[in-house]
Amino acid sequence: MKSNPVILEMLMQRFRSVAEEMAYSLQRTGYTAFVNETADLGVALATPEGEIFGYPNGIGITMFANLDLSDTIRAIGRFERGDVVITNDPYNSGGMASHLPDINAMRPVFCDDELVCFAFAYVHSTDIGGIAPGSLSPTSAEVFQEGIRIPPLKLYRRDELNEDVLKLVLNNCRIPEDNRGDLRAMITALKTGERRVQELVERYGREVFSAAMRDALDYAEQRARAAIGRIPPGTYQFHDYLDSDVATEVPVRLQVAVTVHRDSVHLNFAGTDPQVKAAFNIYSAGKPHPWLVYKIMTVLLTLEPDIPVNAGLLRPVTTTAPEGSVVNAVFPAAVGLRTTMGVRVQDAIMGALAQALPDVVPAAGSGTIVPVVFAEPASGGRGVKVNVLETLSGGTGGTSRGDGLHARDVVDIANLRNNPLEMLEARASARVLRYGLVRDSGGAGRHRGGCGTVLEFEVLSYDSTIIARGMERERFAAWGLLGGACGAKGSMQVRRAGSSRVEKVPPGGVLKVSRGDVVCVVTAGGGGYGEPLERDPARVLLDVVNGFVSTDSALRDYGVEIRDGTARRVRGPAGGGRALHTLGADREDYEKVWNLALWSRFMERVYSLPLPMRYESRLRVWRALEARRAEGKPLALSALDEAFVEVERTLERMGVAPAGAVLAA
Repeated sequence: MKSNPVILEMLMQRFRSVAEEMAYSLQRTGYTAFVNETADLGVALATPEGEIFGYPNGIGITMFANLDLSDTIRAIGRFERGDVVITNDPYNSGGMASHLPDINAMRPVFCDDELVCFAFAYVHSTDIGGIAPGSLSPTSAEVFQEGIRIPPLKLYRRDELNEDVLKLVLNNCRIPEDNRGDLRAMITALKTGERRVQELVERYGREVFSAAMRDALDYAEQRARAAIGRIPPGTYQFHDYLDSDVATEVPVRLQVAVTVHRDSVHLNFAGTDPQVKAAFNIYSAGKPHPWLVYKIMTVLLTLEPDIPVNAGLLRPVTTTAPEGSVVNAVFPAAVGLRTTMGVRVQDAIMGALAQALPDVVPAAGSGTIVPVVFAEPASGGRGVKVNVLETLSGGTGGTSRGDGLHARDVVDIANLRNNPLEMLEARASARVLRYGLVRDSGGAGRHRGGCGTVLEFEVLSYDSTIIARGMERERFAAWGLLGGACGAKGSMQVRRAGSSRVEKVPPGGVLKVSRGDVVCVVTAGGGGYGEPLERDPARVLLDVVNGFVSTDSALRDYGVEIRDGTARRVRGPAGGGRALHTLGADREDYEKVWNLALWSRFMERVYSLPLPMRYESRLRVWRALEARRAEGKPLALSALDEAFVEVERTLERMGVAPAGAVLAA
């Protein structure tokens, strides 16, 4: 390293503090609740090549530390002082933007006419156009349906606003003034970063600053490689599911093999489902994109909490993701709900790493982030008003050291906060009836899983819509570890005005509501860790007193009788061996048929087809085999091959499949 160690430590802390000041200035000047209340935003300082070296720890999205800005930098080519580049298009930014609502902005920082770094910021825009209010609908099949696509272009040239670009963007969204306000807040954050960097360069000199910028990355990499060396070497495999892609009833399988070798980690996603005609795909551009690897960062920071958070931390991590899969989709796949997919990818990774680090890795959490988007007619009947009522999450999994957290899953994605109910009711025509934790939703265990949440509200406007995008774990519960039970599942229901009947809301799509309708959203609980019958009865009693666990659950799940304010153990652990993962009855039943051998052959045949045929063929074969199962017929590999032959013939008659495509596989 070129830097003096003391100066390097000082500047690494300054890099972080500059980024955090940028984030707070963005939050405080943001226009929408998503920015100034929830803090769904991100900022960074990046090298001239696009590698992040300064990143906040305490505010905003926490998992984009290795976001790659290089494709956008190359797309622009030449930068001048005062330029501001914006983009929201994953396919034209090399994955820097990961879905269209995230408006990304960059500003070059010059000192003595030399480019020393970039200031970067983004916000999640409540609406950027598209098929549905809030832009994101699970049922979108193509990125064109998800809003206006902005390739990397200059919104400002030498501090001169390009009014034409701004008009084009704002004319294609439902809430132009809200977006104008958030864009201005991003410019404020970028200028804050520029000013603070220039002050550092003036104080320490350009050479010292530039050396420290690069040495900070190298130092984080060295520390990360040392931490990886503490993980037992080997290859660990696991898989998890999305309940479905909402366009069909077929579960979406995420399969990963995690290989730890000396000081590096490789993630191989072979066997993962092909991209779907729904909004759950990830465009990773063939890179170790944050949505594929961020849990590795959290594991390393658990092992070594003082590693600097920058892109160097994830340099030792590489990936193999099949092109055309849900984790490496190709244009024009819809990517709006990449969060839902990304969270489940990380659950699969952690399920694999639990085999190597059972004392470090927690049980699965709810795997859910649910922004409840509420759209209503604007005042005067012109246009539409769009708000995010709450960004709901569920419980985290229990760990070897303690219980899971309530209503706080995916904390490693973001420091997102809840929207105060007073603000919610002031901004939207909704009255909150219930907002809190769901009793008995945390998986039982020596260390209990965290509870899920419930949000129940009455609609006070006519002709409105609700999208609770990202609802998950309604079919396959969050798994437990070392004897811990699965968490409770999530659900969404509506009771229409004047009716006592409660209707289950199907996953995905737009829910039409009107005045007097009552909507109830329940998120899943986290899995438990360890044998429930080993939990301290005093802690079970405290859970009952606090409303986390019922007296019935205390007796049934923990073997603890609660009577007259006291807890008494009436049943102890039976002893004997136990599996590492508790997967739940629904998943075990599903995998009695879709075992690893059958699934591997299924994916082999699917990926042997041309990309346009994969989704349709996968659906037809899956349904054919499920029909055989319903009839009690065996599902051997030969039955799978027969189903593919029949599908090929059907598609051939439709003019879709080239002759012999499957037979030759």
